[in-house]
Amino acid sequence: MTQYRFAKEEMTEYQSVDGEGRYARILLDPKTIQGARCSFGVFRYEPGVVGPAHEHETEVEVYFGLRGAGEVEFLGKAHRFEPGVAVYIPPKAVHQTRNVGDGELEFAAFFAPAMDLSFIREWKKVKSDD
Repeated sequence: MTQYRFAKEEMTEYQSVDGEGRYARILLDPKTIQGARCSFGVFRYEPGVVGPAHEHETEVEVYFGLRGAGEVEFLGKAHRFEPGVAVYIPPKAVHQTRNVGDGELEFAAFFAPAMDLSFIREWKKVKSDD
């Protein structure tokens, strides 16, 4: 039976392969729901962490701040986000995310159309309820 409810704390947490204080939990993508038309994850950055610059060929990405203060730079401008603030990142926009606060940064990321987030499943498992 297909699962339609996903609780963050019940999902496996992964640490990026570079070991630089970036963590992710995949809540849904085409692997968790066959035929899903969007993907959704929660990301956590330790203080001072800067993620790699990258782009998505066809996917829109929307960040929604949950905890701490972050900044995502794209199209020549830094866009600050914190709890309750969303940032829309268009397809093909090279973007880089950083924690600009003193504490941990946590944000949700929504992708449409769906993006295969399997590369995150290759990161080191930190917490798993498997």
